[in-house]
Amino acid sequence: MSPDTFEDCSDKDHFLSYDKNISYIYNTKGFRDNEWPEDLSDVIWCVGDSFTVGIGQPFEETWPQVLKNKTGRRCINVGEAGCANDTMALRIQEICKLHSPKLVVVMWSYFARRRVNDENVGHDKNDFGVDKDMANFSKNFKIVNELPTNIINLIIPFAFEDTEMLNEKHPDLNCLRQIDYARDHQHFDIKTSKGVSQWIEEKIKKFDNSSKYPV
Repeated sequence: MSPDTFEDCSDKDHFLSYDKNISYIYNTKGFRDNEWPEDLSDVIWCVGDSFTVGIGQPFEETWPQVLKNKTGRRCINVGEAGCANDTMALRIQEICKLHSPKLVVVMWSYFARRRVNDENVGHDKNDFGVDKDMANFSKNFKIVNELPTNIINLIIPFAFEDTEMLNEKHPDLNCLRQIDYARDHQHFDIKTSKGVSQWIEEKIKKFDNSSKYPV
């Protein structure tokens, strides 16, 4: 789990002035979420990293929970702190294989992360670089968006350092704008969660009965 402690916070005053109670409770599948319902036929799958877990936020203010309240549909949070995009792509493929989802929302992570020997790792600048990072992301993006389900894509703030290349390669990919900070002063807080959820809700409305995969 990403640190959410006074010692690791870059803004100690912000940490001390944060007045909301936070607890980290994980379900039997290992995710910061309530237990999953037996019927998963009409849920929204929320895939991501620590920004989806909601590090530094109360559970009810994480974007999957806010989205649940806005849409009235159960949102399944399968966020994992430190999760690489490689892992997210594998996770979404597994969800499609096991559950035939109607809708998956993926909040992609830092492009430099990799899945190595079944573990999420940070990148080595001597081995990778922006060109390889972009190529790796584009590979995962293509795999996921060719799956037989509706996919909504967005990425965390500052996920890729070369914004010009990102806009060129993926002009329709929404880059998340962070407007507030959680207790740890890295992840976003409720204002951003609400903005994210509103944007996702507007995307969901476009998947009507004429969609290939109606929601």
